[in-house]
Amino acid sequence: MAYGAAHPLPLAATGLGADLNHSPGTILPRGFFLFLGLLYLLALAADRWATRLGVPAALTVLVVGMLVNFNDGDFLALDHAQVETLHVMSLALLLFYSGLKTDLRRFRIHLSFALLLSTLGVVVSLISLGSWLVWLGSPGGDLLVLGWQQRMPWGAGLLAAACLMATDGSATEDLLQPLRRWLPRDVSDVLQFEAALTNLAAILCFGFISAFFQGQAHGGHGHLHATYGSGVVVEELLNLLKHLFAGVLAGILVGLGASLLIDRVLREHSQLLVLAISVAFVSYGLGNTFGGGGIVAVFVCGLVMSNWRYQDSWVNHEALQKVLLPFNTLAEYTILLLLAFLVHPERMVGILPLGFATGLILLFVVRPLAVLIIHRSSQMNRGALLAISFCGVRAAVPLALSMSLVLEVPELRGVSPAIAETLAQNLAAVVFIVIFVDLVIQGLLARPLVRRLGLTGAEPRPTP
Repeated sequence: MAYGAAHPLPLAATGLGADLNHSPGTILPRGFFLFLGLLYLLALAADRWATRLGVPAALTVLVVGMLVNFNDGDFLALDHAQVETLHVMSLALLLFYSGLKTDLRRFRIHLSFALLLSTLGVVVSLISLGSWLVWLGSPGGDLLVLGWQQRMPWGAGLLAAACLMATDGSATEDLLQPLRRWLPRDVSDVLQFEAALTNLAAILCFGFISAFFQGQAHGGHGHLHATYGSGVVVEELLNLLKHLFAGVLAGILVGLGASLLIDRVLREHSQLLVLAISVAFVSYGLGNTFGGGGIVAVFVCGLVMSNWRYQDSWVNHEALQKVLLPFNTLAEYTILLLLAFLVHPERMVGILPLGFATGLILLFVVRPLAVLIIHRSSQMNRGALLAISFCGVRAAVPLALSMSLVLEVPELRGVSPAIAETLAQNLAAVVFIVIFVDLVIQGLLARPLVRRLGLTGAEPRPTP
């Protein structure tokens, strides 16, 4: 990935002079820490309101970001390098935490169904939603045209669809929490497993599509695709396999090494956080060194550590989860707030019809179609499958990928330079609207739908 050139420190940061535009001793704008602290406090308050309303916290955090949108001010005058750094670090931590939560022993009965839902289901959903976007959207991605004549470029449509393939573990857990008295435990487990694996699947699909449809090599986003090809399917599939192999190998090596040494290295519980973050960064770096598979490596590393049998009772994957949970929450808040600041609400008015239609298609057509195609691999009844087809919330990872979408779309074949920037911004707005629609509809309808299905919940029903 290409980072911007380093900027010289202002005089205030070096102590050699005074800069009234920056806080003393820093390169940050005045009031930055006050603004940032208040912003995260508002996000916490929004999280509490989400619990009361019974909706995923991601929805209320996004609303906070839009209401306090100071994108035109100095507080969030972030350059490309800063956005990329926050983006990649947040993704790495989210993927490592997802791996740590994927204890395969919990999914033995429905493992084949969960795997197919997270792989074949993603491919089916990607092709279906990408086709709908191409058919629905205008070349500039701002209008509903309903046809193949004036259509959106295929590469752009599929790339936007790839962003929306990932479901969010924390948002899904927020959605499922009030449903546990009606929802079977195996349904919740399948949805949590899918949320962990679809993050990785979406990132790999995004990288493959970016490489396959790319017109020419350009800098940036090496963490999403290892090479930039000529559009040959076989060549790009081989590059994808190389990317996967590098990530899996690095993840296994670091995960096994950390699991074997963890009892010998740690002296006390307070060191678990340092170990967890160090392991995540080492696996990401080694994956990129082996062949660009850093994002794959952090997930595989977490997966290996989650399924390892530890000798010491206080050192295990659950302890690592507990110490990483605050950082996982911080990474999600950062992604949600960052994109809410980068999006201009007034510019989304013209994109609302396309975004709203795409959100409904994804929720009520594409997702049920994917579950229907692979339902024969499941031992669940129709009610449980219907619950799975409706649940599965999109939040932080799709938003993180939409940041990359803005830079990748102008480099795709078939995208006219005259509309490249507009199309990229419009598709990012579509992703934002779809996620917002997804969070609102599922937050409002999940409980009445699940109650009507008559399922046996994981928790006993309250006595009248």
